[in-house]
Amino acid sequence: MLTFFTYIIVLGIGFMMGTVYTQAFFHINIPIFNYKKIRNFFWIICVLCIALCAYLSFKTIDAFGQIGEAEERLYVFQEFEMMLTFFLNLGFILLITIVNLTSIASKKTRWVLYAVIFLIYSGFSVIDNFFLADAMFQFKKLNQLWKGEFNLSYVKGYFTLFVCLALCVFNALMMRWAINKKQ
Repeated sequence: MLTFFTYIIVLGIGFMMGTVYTQAFFHINIPIFNYKKIRNFFWIICVLCIALCAYLSFKTIDAFGQIGEAEERLYVFQEFEMMLTFFLNLGFILLITIVNLTSIASKKTRWVLYAVIFLIYSGFSVIDNFFLADAMFQFKKLNQLWKGEFNLSYVKGYFTLFVCLALCVFNALMMRWAINKKQ
């Protein structure tokens, strides 16, 4: 459910930033909107998001190696997986907003940065929806916690990849439209 709300927010950010920029009566030449500063800030946030998501991915899978009852280890696994999903979605929102600002400040659509966002988000989505979900499924089977439920994480994983790509392209096209309309 959190991921669905994230997609709505990212869709709204692209639409809002594109339309507000075209309706503005001024050009954004404030020093805070310097292209190079925003781009450097983008790379700092990228590194932080990658480091945090990598740490949470490691802690998620490491939960199975801890000492304790199987139910407790599964609970810890699910807690770390929820944190991974939350911070991955938060990073997606932040990075899309920053790249949209970068495109506006440079008055050019930054396709490479949108591709970087897609690669980061899709990479950790693959880890979460394919590898971690499969590890949880195998752990449940080995510890007799499996109750016959289906593992639909692969469907969710492919859907997430498709929607992430669509949202990155939509935001890039909205910024391109806004910049072309403003000139």
